[in-house]
Amino acid sequence: MRQIGLFVTPDQPTVLVGERGDVTCVPEFIDAATGTRLFEELHETTQWRADTRMMYGRRVLVPRETAARGERMPQPWTPTLLEVRARIEAHAGTAFDWVFINRYRNGHDSVAWHNDDDAEEDARRVVASLSLGATRSFQLRPKRSSGMDMKKIAVDVGHGDLILMRGDTQLNWEHAVPKDPRVAGVRINLTFRQHRPRDGRAT
Repeated sequence: MRQIGLFVTPDQPTVLVGERGDVTCVPEFIDAATGTRLFEELHETTQWRADTRMMYGRRVLVPRETAARGERMPQPWTPTLLEVRARIEAHAGTAFDWVFINRYRNGHDSVAWHNDDDAEEDARRVVASLSLGATRSFQLRPKRSSGMDMKKIAVDVGHGDLILMRGDTQLNWEHAVPKDPRVAGVRINLTFRQHRPRDGRAT
């Protein structure tokens, strides 16, 4: 597992992916108090949805709950979401229109290997992923079609940690949050997204 440096700052984030993609991590990007305020605000005000999908010929529940907030979304921004969005936009050098939210109720909830489809449609779209609550393993690996070494990258993301994915990341890499029965707490993950690409460092 790749370890995050002790002296990482927003100006000098840890680089997780630099080959045919651009993924960086800033631990404790937002302070614990702000993170807890946002966690509680979302936990109390968000209408969560339990999605289903077809697997081996039958419909099964997706192992997490989801929601979407922001422009052209079913639920609006909250005051703390707007505050945190502004901080992330200043760091990323780009604007975000909406946020997709996953709630992992415990370590039995997960998300399988995937890439973010909306960014794949236009690789200039930036995705910012903010983690709140319980610490979980965030994993990355090259797509088989990329021709790169299939070595996996894994990092523990905790309360307030930010991961930024830019450039060709969604074209050449996929990511996952595996099950971990040792985790008892709730994790809320927010992926800030764009309806259209914006100017920014890697656009």
